[in-house]
Amino acid sequence: MTQPPEYPTYPGPEQPPTPPPAGQQPPPPGYQPPPPGYQPPPGYQPPPPGYQPPPQQPYGAASQRSQWGEYASWWSRVGAQLLDGLIATVIFIGPLIAGIVLAVKDLEYNSFTEEYEGTVNGSGVLIAVVAGLLYLGFDLWNRGIRVGTKGQSLGKQIVGIRVAKDADGQLLGAGMGFLRWLVAIAAGIVPFGSLLDVLWPLWDDKKQTLHDKVIGSVSLRK
Repeated sequence: MTQPPEYPTYPGPEQPPTPPPAGQQPPPPGYQPPPPGYQPPPGYQPPPPGYQPPPQQPYGAASQRSQWGEYASWWSRVGAQLLDGLIATVIFIGPLIAGIVLAVKDLEYNSFTEEYEGTVNGSGVLIAVVAGLLYLGFDLWNRGIRVGTKGQSLGKQIVGIRVAKDADGQLLGAGMGFLRWLVAIAAGIVPFGSLLDVLWPLWDDKKQTLHDKVIGSVSLRK
């Protein structure tokens, strides 16, 4: 007499699930066994014991980490930039204002001709120009050279973020730091360029500004 075929049994509403063998992880919730006759593709290797799949990220969501560390938030980057500007302003605003006042102190406004009369003090102009150049030099050192060689400007050091190469997580170096600073300055020449550069990390997967993308750098939490 022919025996009827035997079919695999699966846990049902009235049948408790069979515990896995010792040392084997139970299947995750919602797991469905493969259909009868299923063959894995050639070269398939089963995952090792204890393997956990990485968490799924919602479609379109920006990544929060790189292999070198967590990306710095937009607010921390804006805060660092404001601090850098404030530090430079506090240092050089006094000499700059003093030079301007000294340069125009001998000028008098003629209400009849609606023009200023007198001579401009050359010493005041020189002081104002030197103060402006020192401000620019300090900004270059702080946000360019220092970022390239140490990964941080003074403002970035205060808020706890650093700049590194996206490719290998290493420092940019003085030359690339200078170029990064120069590209950021050049963006301000284009109409709305500086604003777009600052806002770009809000929707970028790596939270990069435009000048970050040109140089290949990322800002990371320290």
